[in-house]
Amino acid sequence: MAAYGYIRVSREDQNLNLQRDAMHDADVPPENVVAEKVSGAKQRPAFDALVERLGPGDKLCVWKVDCLGRRASEVQRMAKELTARGVHVVITTLGLDLLTPAGRLVFGIMSQLAQFERETLIERTNAGLAAARRRGTKLGKPYALDPHQRAEAAQMVAAGKTYAEVAALFRISRSAAFRCVAQGKAEQPIAEAA
Repeated sequence: MAAYGYIRVSREDQNLNLQRDAMHDADVPPENVVAEKVSGAKQRPAFDALVERLGPGDKLCVWKVDCLGRRASEVQRMAKELTARGVHVVITTLGLDLLTPAGRLVFGIMSQLAQFERETLIERTNAGLAAARRRGTKLGKPYALDPHQRAEAAQMVAAGKTYAEVAALFRISRSAAFRCVAQGKAEQPIAEAA
């Protein structure tokens, strides 16, 4: 019987310290804290390995409800599965203990709210992107080369240079060279017509 903690952030540049502090406050030994820097939408190998390791009498502490899954149904399934295996689940930010009826009730509501929050965020993001497109804003990463350089890179590839050679010449990555050459080809008819 041991206490384990799972902490996660979505991006590499985010910090886990606040969650580590919460695990410390929940009496989880630092060596039993499993951390991941991965979006909840992707596979979470460290979380999956931790869940496999948990047995009857173990305690799993997570910082938020959404650490258990993306959707309310997934979160509730995970909580039920762990509880059925005798694992004590605690959500530290809410002070929820799933061993109690009140904890299970609030947990169910919070998992629905977490899903609502995620879906609302996606909806707002998509609406913002659509509005930006309507205004003519270019979205995405800017090209590594300007239009003249892109046209030149496209001509070099057409003349037999490899993408690696073009990338080395312009001091960009090969993938950037592929994108710039493709855009340069697309822009050439416009340039020739002008």
